[in-house]
Amino acid sequence: KVKVSDIDLVSQVDQAIKGMGFETYSLDSVREPMQKQMQQQQLFLGSLAAISLLVAAIGITNTMIMSIYERTKEIGVIRSLGGRKRDVSRLFIAETSMIGLASGLIGVGFTYLASVVINAIVSTLTGIATIALFPWHEAVIMIGVSVILTLISGVFPARAAARKDPVVALRTE
Repeated sequence: KVKVSDIDLVSQVDQAIKGMGFETYSLDSVREPMQKQMQQQQLFLGSLAAISLLVAAIGITNTMIMSIYERTKEIGVIRSLGGRKRDVSRLFIAETSMIGLASGLIGVGFTYLASVVINAIVSTLTGIATIALFPWHEAVIMIGVSVILTLISGVFPARAAARKDPVVALRTE
């Protein structure tokens, strides 16, 4: 098992030998460019994921706004029967969180299925038992991010629904 201090020691010895005027070759000279390349790839993929999350948030907000327009009369009935603004807001927040939970579970299901398929293909072709791992804590994080993203996206539409005037909402068709 290699420790970080061992890597630093190899790097220090490498630099000392180069300082004496000799040329050196070590795995450290291969590791550094690969590490930089991996950092660039992680930054690119992280940026791509952030853009995807932003687009998803806009889509969820749009879906909830359309839901409010389609259910304006329902909002008016709830409010005219004594429902408070807070009740209407909670209704749409609950609906949004259910969408987030369902989409998170579907995403985790597809990811788990993909890891099983990848492992089966690699095992068949190479004999390596497991290459794609999918720890349960990452599944929990994915579902949590999905629910939180949809809740944040649903706050604006829920407030808009709660602000609707019940008399005007009942008149709309």
